[in-house]
Amino acid sequence: MPISIEVSHPADGVGLIAFADPPRNFGSWELAERIMEAVRSLETAGCKVFVLASDTPGYFIAHWSLQFILDRQAAAEAAHYELPPPQRRIFEEIAATPMISIAANNGQAWGGGAELSWACDLRIAAQSATYGQPEVGLGIIPGAGGTTRLARLIGPTKCLEMILDGRPITAAEAHQLGAINKVVPDAELRRAAIEWAAHIARWPAWSLEACKRSFYEGRDLPLDAAGRNESQIFGSTTRRADAQALLREVQARYDAGLDSYDAIGLPRPDAS
Repeated sequence: MPISIEVSHPADGVGLIAFADPPRNFGSWELAERIMEAVRSLETAGCKVFVLASDTPGYFIAHWSLQFILDRQAAAEAAHYELPPPQRRIFEEIAATPMISIAANNGQAWGGGAELSWACDLRIAAQSATYGQPEVGLGIIPGAGGTTRLARLIGPTKCLEMILDGRPITAAEAHQLGAINKVVPDAELRRAAIEWAAHIARWPAWSLEACKRSFYEGRDLPLDAAGRNESQIFGSTTRRADAQALLREVQARYDAGLDSYDAIGLPRPDAS
């Protein structure tokens, strides 16, 4: 069956990219290109948040195509080791977009499938989902974030364990390690991902982008440099006329006697 990509707008400011390449959604250059085209279309449409989800039951992305890796190496050897254009663009482009990205794993996300998840800003998984970096068993290493982004998510000890051990972990284990943000029942994954995206999309696009930029730029800087960078980005937002107008609106709600939940517009915790 041919690759299919469905792009929709299930909520205000939210885009949904649902992809499929049955039977296992092996990663490929064509699939990556189609997903990147969808991401660019959502950015052009003014989306603030997008969900990346699979329409293939049991598979987010099984792992990157082994034949693709072999073909690329053959092309490199034919060009006397002048490698063709790098194939990591999807991981870098998703990480770099100003939109907030949410990976919704419905099943197997190993190798490049796990690394596509690590490249997203947020991650939600079905209870039956698994994550893994099995490349060591193939005689190679993770090549798109498994030794870098994953280490920043869960720390060096557990990252090294995952990439040397090779065995996948459950969604519950990934959540406990801090690799993913949420685990939900299988039947609720798509709905929960869209609801989460819709909540985040309530906030101004400029503040979402600034939060993302300050986080990623500061992550790899010494603490004092990260603090200066954060202060500069903070200043750039407070100088905005629309941010100042919003601050005045919230202050007026406080002055009218509202509490912080109602003044800022935050949902109250579930009483149950």
